[in-house]
Amino acid sequence: MVFDNKKKYLCMLAPSFVSVYDYPNLIYRLRALGFDKVVEVTFGAKMTNINYYEILKNQTDRTWIASPCPTLVNIVKVKYPHLIPNLVPVHSPMGSMALIAKVHFPEHIRVFVGPCFTKKLEAEEIKSVDEVLTFKELDTIFKENNIPEQITDSRYHLTFDKLYNDYTKVYPLSGGLSSTLQYNKILNKKDILVTDGMQNILKVLDGFKDGFYKNYKFLDILSCEGGCINGPGIEYIYPIKERIKRVKKYRNFASRYEKDLGKSGKKIDAQGIDFSRKF
Repeated sequence: MVFDNKKKYLCMLAPSFVSVYDYPNLIYRLRALGFDKVVEVTFGAKMTNINYYEILKNQTDRTWIASPCPTLVNIVKVKYPHLIPNLVPVHSPMGSMALIAKVHFPEHIRVFVGPCFTKKLEAEEIKSVDEVLTFKELDTIFKENNIPEQITDSRYHLTFDKLYNDYTKVYPLSGGLSSTLQYNKILNKKDILVTDGMQNILKVLDGFKDGFYKNYKFLDILSCEGGCINGPGIEYIYPIKERIKRVKKYRNFASRYEKDLGKSGKKIDAQGIDFSRKF
């Protein structure tokens, strides 16, 4: 990726970043690289959840399959096309955040940075994300542009630009979607299946019958074991248990210290945006 000085760039950062990078140091580095704005896709995740809630509340005629994982979506399309109607027809956090950014930062080129190669396929399909970089690709760009691993220059803003959300920072963990869905009024815990890893999800998809998987109403499933913190686009520094700890610690930090910064997204910030997606 080459930055054009005549254009403005917005980085949409996947919350799994903290499993490999330090916060807020990465924000400094992204700004030093050339990003005018840096947002986290956690507010997109919040809007994804809100739309999931409405579908799970009002449409109970099938077992719904969570659709933020592009690898899972592609598997369903290719190997299980009869289950396409079971995919929740709502944009992923990346797609939702891109639509939000399009409204709030219309002049910026939208670049998603995350742990997943197949997000590139999703971006091509939804057309609202201009470019996708994996964390490995970001590391290469940092090196090519001589961006140091630690930056303390006060010219660079410390935190994310608006809009972000605190509780959805655990979204990249297995079960992160359902744990932040606030589903208590519409589902019981036994109605939800959380699993991850390719072998496990293929067994689940093979087990569907007449649009239902056993007695479950919602499947919160991801192709990578442990969730997006174990994506193939990450240069692993820490073991997976440590990555999980880092995500939870980051969420707790944000909940305690960043709520009063005025950058948390509210429903009104996404008013009028259609987050529905067709498969």
